[in-house]
Amino acid sequence: MQLPSHPCAAAVFAAALVLCAGAVHADDLADFKSPLDGSPITFKLQSGEVETPVVVKFKKTGVNDYRGNAEAIKDGKALYEDNCIICHGADGKGKLGPTLVGDKLIYKQAKSDPGMFAIIYGGASGAMQSFANRGMKQDDMLKIVAYVRTLDK
Repeated sequence: MQLPSHPCAAAVFAAALVLCAGAVHADDLADFKSPLDGSPITFKLQSGEVETPVVVKFKKTGVNDYRGNAEAIKDGKALYEDNCIICHGADGKGKLGPTLVGDKLIYKQAKSDPGMFAIIYGGASGAMQSFANRGMKQDDMLKIVAYVRTLDK
C-alpha cells in the first residue's frame, strides 16, 4: 500500500486508520468517569508504578495501543483469567457479574476503551471493586481491555 504524500491527505489517512482500528471518538474521553456517580476519575500511580507510554497516550487520546497486539492480548487474557473470569465468565457474557460484550451492557460507557478502563480502575456497583485499590497497574488494565475486545466478536 502506498501512503499519501501530501500532509493533509496523510493526516486524513491516519485519522481513518485510528477510527477503523479502535473506533475511538472524541466523546470516548468523557468516559473517564465513575460509572457510579459520573465524577471524573483521578488517576494515581501505584507505589513503584511507572506510567508507560501506552498509558500516557491512552489518557490523552483514548487510543489503546494494546488492541491488536498479540503479546499484550495474551497478557490481558492471563490477567482476565486471574481477576475477572469468576464474575464475567470465560466468554465475557457474565456470570455473577454483568456481560462485558454485546449490546446489553449495564454500564454503556464500557462500550469505549476509556469507559471500560474507568470501570476497572475505579470500580462499579456490587462486587466490582476498584482494581487500582487492589494494586493493579494501569498498563495491565489496558491489556485486560484489549483482551476483552477480542471476546466481543
